[in-house]
This record gives sequence, C-alpha cells and structure tokens, in this order.
Amino acid sequence: MAIEKKTLPEQHYLYVEREAAMGPEIGTAMGSGFGEVFGFVGQAGITPQSMPMTLYTAMPDGSTIRFHAGVFVSADDAAKASGNVKAGVIPAGEAVTTTHVGPYANMNQSHQAVWAHCDAEGLKKAMPVWEVYVDDPGKVEEARLRTEIYRRVG
Repeated sequence: MAIEKKTLPEQHYLYVEREAAMGPEIGTAMGSGFGEVFGFVGQAGITPQSMPMTLYTAMPDGSTIRFHAGVFVSADDAAKASGNVKAGVIPAGEAVTTTHVGPYANMNQSHQAVWAHCDAEGLKKAMPVWEVYVDDPGKVEEARLRTEIYRRVG
C-alpha cells in the first residue's frame, strides 16, 4: 500500500449530515445520504466533481460515528446548497493519502496504516479525514473496490 503526503487545493462539497452506530448501519446511513445529495445535485443541474465522498470531522465517540455524506463540486455550485443539503469546504493544505482496495469492511486497516505512517514520519494528525469511493459497488466486485483515504496533517 503506497502512502504519500500531498498538498491539496481548497475543495468545496455539498453534503448531508448523518450519524450511525459503528457497524453495518454505517452503509445504510451513507447510502441514504448519498441518495439525498445526488438527488439534490440532479435537480439543481449541478455537475459533480467526484464520486461520492464521506468526511469525518471528529473521531468516533464510542458506539456512534457522525459524518458528512456528499460530493465535491465547484465553489459556484456549493453556493446553491439549500434545505438539508449544506455546503462545506476543505481548506487547502497538506494531507496524507492512500488508496484502499477491497471491501469497505476492511477499510479500518488502511486507516490504521495511514495513522501509523503519520506517527512514523512525525506528522501531526489533524481533522478532517475523508474518503472518496472511486468505484461503484454495483459495478465492481467487492475485492476490487477502490477507496481513496485522506488524513489532514499539520
């Protein structure tokens, strides 16, 4: 697994907030969030700039996890947010990244590898942490699913 540090530009996104128990419920909550965001994007005539993404603003606090289910968009399109769909921005800066290949259920191993890499390199871990789901699980077999993982470092 290749892990690298990158300087990223400012990234705008549209999202809905979700919360789920740590377990299979996460997938259901993400799916409903993506459905809501992509429904809004389609109705508003917005062109997504990424596949679905999830952003975590805080580490899990016990048995639940809170996250933003969304998609990257242009700054102009982010300004169109309304109702439950909100606009967010990840400021430009440094992040450590890798691509997880395989089932979503095993992503914690890739996250742990990124965190260990940060520790080994003396990088200060920061928030947010986000994932971009490169492949459609309805079209790509589970063993080949790619998910980009990013961890802000300071």
